[in-house]
Amino acid sequence: MCVIRLSERVPTGIDGLDTLIEGGFPRGDVILVAGGSGSGKTIFSTQFIYNGATRYGEKGVYATFEEDSKTLKRNMLRFGFDLEKLEKEGAIKVVDLETLKGGGLSANVEYVLGTLNEINGKRLVIDSLTAFLSACTEKLEYRMLMHLIYRMLKTRGVTTIMTCSVPRGAKTLGLGIEEFIADSLLSLENSIDNLELKTRFLIQKMRGTDHSRRYHNVIVTDKGLQIVPFTIT
Repeated sequence: MCVIRLSERVPTGIDGLDTLIEGGFPRGDVILVAGGSGSGKTIFSTQFIYNGATRYGEKGVYATFEEDSKTLKRNMLRFGFDLEKLEKEGAIKVVDLETLKGGGLSANVEYVLGTLNEINGKRLVIDSLTAFLSACTEKLEYRMLMHLIYRMLKTRGVTTIMTCSVPRGAKTLGLGIEEFIADSLLSLENSIDNLELKTRFLIQKMRGTDHSRRYHNVIVTDKGLQIVPFTIT
C-alpha cells in the first residue's frame, strides 16, 4: 500500500495553474476537468501527463476513448508533446480504449489498472469519463464502479484526471454523479466575446486546498494551454 503524506503535492507544470493550488494537486486525488467541446480538456490533460514524465520523473497512463491514440499523438505534436517518443522510452503509455469496447467496462478498468502496474505509473488520465462509463446500462452500476475505481486509485497513490464533456445548456456534468465523487472539480468554459471564442477557467472545488475562487483566462499557444492568473482573493 502506498503511504501518502497529507501535504504532498503533484505539480502539473501547466503555466499559471500551480500557483493557484498551493503548488499542485494533492497526491492520489481524482480531478474532474469539465468543459464543452473545444475548451482545451485534452490539451490540459496531455500536459499533465507529459510534464509529469519530462519534468518530474513520474510515469503516466493516458487512456483515450473518444479520440484514437494515433490522432491524439499527431494533434499533440503541434504543442511539442512527443507522446510517441515518451512511449518508446517507457515513460508513458497511451491506451486506446476504443479498441476494448467489446469487452465492456470491466475490461477497460482491468486494462487501465494493469497498464499502471506495468509501468509503475503515478499519473492517469481518462479522456473522457463520459465515454468511459457509456458501457454501463444503469446508474447504480456506474455509481458503484466509480467508487471502486476511486478507492483503488487512492490506495495506489495515483493522481488522476478525468475529463467530462458538458453539453451546451446542461445543468449537470455528464452523467450527473461524477462531480460528487471527484476530489476536485475544474471547469473550462467557452464564451463569445466581441465575436471571438474565448475560454475561462474556474476551480469549483479542491479538497484540502486553499485555492483560487476567481475566473482566470485561458490561452493556447504553440507550447500548450496557459492559465493567466489574477490576484487571489
